This record gives sequence, structure tokens and C-alpha cells, in this order.
Amino acid sequence: MATADMTRFQRIQASVPAGVELPDALRRICDYLDQTDYPISGCMRLRPDDYGGLLAWFDGDTAMAAHFACFGAGPDGSLVAFWLLDGTDARQAPVVHLGSEGCDNRVLAKNFQDFLQLFGVGYAELGFDDLNQPPDDPGSAQNLRAWLQREFGLTCPATGANIVEEARRACPDIQHAIDEWLTSRYGEKA
Repeated sequence: MATADMTRFQRIQASVPAGVELPDALRRICDYLDQTDYPISGCMRLRPDDYGGLLAWFDGDTAMAAHFACFGAGPDGSLVAFWLLDGTDARQAPVVHLGSEGCDNRVLAKNFQDFLQLFGVGYAELGFDDLNQPPDDPGSAQNLRAWLQREFGLTCPATGANIVEEARRACPDIQHAIDEWLTSRYGEKA
């Protein structure tokens, strides 16, 4: 149970499935955000799934929801999560966007380090912006980019196109997995 005296990272850790190993880089960026506050990059937020959004997204299916560890959200309620393909180790898990209306679901990055580079580009909404184009306001992530360079030696690209394309090639298709789940849960073409 998350409490007010917990750090952002501790609240995220408390909200993911039991036993999930989160990347240390997530703790470090949460600590940075606890010190600096928003904005960090566009309209995105690093936050726990305090209100059961992931479980609601999967219509109460705890088994399916347990394949994800939410650590962020967009302004519309879209979720950003680790897709736990290989058990409970999120340290090398792909990062996915689950759209608030059940659409625009996609793999954003093949791991959290790549996600940090994508996050640092400065898109307003990672799941909906055209990641082949530069963001409208890259300055929203200027401080984050400088911190990522100092902290991890990461340089963020001008667009997210290569990061997302590499993830698409390396990872299973999240929309296909969701479609299969929908069919198994509700029958043909839910």
C-alpha cells in the first residue's frame, strides 16, 4: 500500500505485481523527478498505477494485467508499462503504450534505457505523437536530456523513429497480443 511518505519510485514499486524487479534507472529518474518536479518531458508523467488503471484496462483480468508493470501515464489516462514477457524481471523488458481508449497500443522501446532516450526527445504524448517527426516542444525535455547525459551518458535523438522501429523489430506485437487476449476472453472480434 502506497503512502504519502514514500518516494515516487517506492509508490511505483508498491503498485506493480509482487516480485517484479524494476530497473535501477527507473529509481534514479524518479529520484531526479522528486527533486525537480514537472515538467519532465511533454505531458507524460512517471507515476504509480494507484487507481487500478491497468486492471481496468484488462477488464478485471488479473492474469493478463500481471504481464505488465505500469510506471507512467499520459494526460488522457493512457498507460506506459513494462511488458513482462519473461517473468518478473522488468530490467530488460520492452516498454509499451496502452491507449486510454484501447487503441494506439504499441511497443515504444525494447528496454528501459531506450525508453529513457525516447522520453528525452520531448514528445507531448508518446503514444499519439508522430515519432517520425521532431516534437512540437523539444524544450520541455531540455533539463531531462542534460540529466540523462550526465547520469547515464545517454544522448537523445531528434526523433523517436529509430528507437520505436528497433523495438518493433525486436519485440512481439503488443496489439496482436491484445487482440488474441480479447478473442480468448470475449470470443471472435470483441
